[in-house]
Amino acid sequence: MKKKILFLLFSGIFFLLPNLSSADCMDMGGFSSFSLEGVNTVVLYSGSTPIARFDVQSCEVLPSSQIRLIKTDVCDGDEIMIDGSRCTIMEVKTLGP
Repeated sequence: MKKKILFLLFSGIFFLLPNLSSADCMDMGGFSSFSLEGVNTVVLYSGSTPIARFDVQSCEVLPSSQIRLIKTDVCDGDEIMIDGSRCTIMEVKTLGP
């Protein structure tokens, strides 16, 4: 009986919170530059190859901004340093091969 209840509970969480279960994560440690798409969408590059795209919440990103990773493995909801301020990463998408 307990197993069925736990199964139903975890299944409900899985289906009700799809962002937690399908968060895209990646190693961004090798990025060398970035560009902007729109207001708060950042594309990271390794050399000339785009490796990731993400949105930042509550931060302004400028072409002259300095971006520093707090950790190399980054997932949705993690933080990144932009111009000395902590910013929340939203919707990480892998772009490279």
